[in-house]
Formats: sequence, C-alpha cells, structure tokens
Amino acid sequence: MIILLYGKDTYRLSEKLEEIVREYKKKYKSGLNLKFLEEDFSFEDIKDEDKQFSMFQEKRLIVIKSALSSEKLRKDIAENYKKLISSENIFVFYQEGDLRKNDKILNLLLKEKAMVQSFDYLCEEKISLWIKKEFKKRGKNVDKEAISKLREAGKEDLWKMRNEIEKLSAYKHLKGDKITKEDVDLMVSVKAEAEIFNTIDAMAQKDTRKSLLFLYDHLEKGDNPLYLLSMIVYQFRNLIIVKDLLERKYSYSEAKNKSNLHPFVFKKTHSQVNKFSIKELKEIYENLSLIDLKTKTGQIDPVNALHIFLFSSGKRS
Repeated sequence: MIILLYGKDTYRLSEKLEEIVREYKKKYKSGLNLKFLEEDFSFEDIKDEDKQFSMFQEKRLIVIKSALSSEKLRKDIAENYKKLISSENIFVFYQEGDLRKNDKILNLLLKEKAMVQSFDYLCEEKISLWIKKEFKKRGKNVDKEAISKLREAGKEDLWKMRNEIEKLSAYKHLKGDKITKEDVDLMVSVKAEAEIFNTIDAMAQKDTRKSLLFLYDHLEKGDNPLYLLSMIVYQFRNLIIVKDLLERKYSYSEAKNKSNLHPFVFKKTHSQVNKFSIKELKEIYENLSLIDLKTKTGQIDPVNALHIFLFSSGKRS
C-alpha cells in the first residue's frame, strides 16, 4: 500500500503524517515496525524494509521523506511502484512542496488509486476559521480584529501562527479569556523569535554579560519585554519537551514528529538541548513560571523581571 502526502503547507502536512502514525500505533502497539527513512537512503533500503520479518505479525509502516526530490529514486519508484502498492506493508511518501499536475509519479499513483493527499496553503477565510478553532481548543475567545492582525503577521505560515496562539493564550491566562487586537499588537513580533535563540545559547554558557547584551539589543529595537519573556518561557518549554523525548530514546525524526514543533524550531532546540540537564531545565522553567506570574499580576516590572531571570540563570549550579 502506498500513501503520498505532499504540499507547501508543511504544518498540515506534518499533522496528517502524525495522524497516520498515531492511528498505526493504536493498532500495532509494539512500535517495532515503524520506520523513518530520511537521509542517505536508496531504493534498496526501501525494498529491504519491505522484506523485514515481523515477529508480531504486524504490517510495517515505512515513512519515506523527500524521495521525490531525487531523480534516481524517482526512476526506481516509477519502475517498482506496483510492487509497493501490492505490498502488505504501508509506504508513506512524504514530500514537502508542490508537485506538478503532469508529475509522472503522482499520475502513476492516482491511476492505481493509491491514497494521495495534497496540502496547499489555506485561503484567508479558512485561516481565520483555523485560528478561531485553535484558540477555542485552548479555552479562549478571540475577536475579529485580533484574527485579522494575527493572520497578517503569520501570512500563510501556520507553524508561526500556532506558536503565537500558544503565547497569546498563556499571556491571557490571568487577564480574561478574550484575545484582542491590542494583545496581538503587544505580543506578536516578526523578528525577535529567531533571535531569542542567541539569548538561550548565552544562558547555556552561563555568560550573563552576553545574555544581557542580547536583552538590551532586543529592547533597543523596540521589542516588548512581555513578548520577550513569553518567548523565553516558550523556548524553555520546548527544551523540556525535546529533552524528555530524547531521554526516552526517541530518534531525531521520531522526536521531531512527536514534538509537533516547527522544523526550524525543533532543529535549533535540538542543537541547544544537550547544553542543559533535565534538572536544570525544570529549575529554570519553575523560576520562569514564577517570574511570569509576578509580571502578569503586576508584582514586578517586566524589564526588571528579565534582569532578575538572566542574573539568576547565570548563577545556576
């Protein structure tokens, strides 16, 4: 059996793959027959996976990423696709980016009635509905102006919008349940998100001076201190998620899929995670949660809160 998933909307593409893997694991609980092929593999590797014997009499689920980007693999798949379709095992071809209507592999699979699903960017109306639904999942209401502003900031990137939705929902935890345009103006930044990793790197090196310089640079650019604090909270939450998955012996690809993080965010988080122990991460996150609560309840100024946090983190054992 072959399933082909492709498209430019990598968020919904990734979500669909996660759904397939989740349903597979519900049915076949051993987890021993789930395989990801991502880098430096050939068609021989795909055939070898098909031949593997399952001691639990389970179908194997083989997820094959970016195979259609290789001309050699495309040729081999075109010559052997009928064998894969007739296999008892399940082959999921996962391809980021669009395929042309006259794409040979696409048309061969459509002709054989393989499961093919594409994920193009959502139109504005559907993005608005998606934003509203995501807030509702988190127990929040959102007004039309806030949706419009958030859609404008995120463009077609649902990864970014989901991250902003999580931060806005956390921010409003003690400030009522309705997200407004003013909240989006306050909390959503286009440039600061990618740069926050530099501050985390400096903290990992216990370089308080450097982390403070990064903080001052953010503030000079006009980044809101509440936004910066929410970004740091968000990133340490990601570090704990990834650290936990890796300590539970998930592979890089499995952890990436299970974390449900944007591929860029996962890659950067993965590069930082070994700089902290799980104990350090939990202590830092507890400290952050307390500081975050004090800023939201007006007990401390956000800029002072960031100073206190960076100083205390630099002194951790």
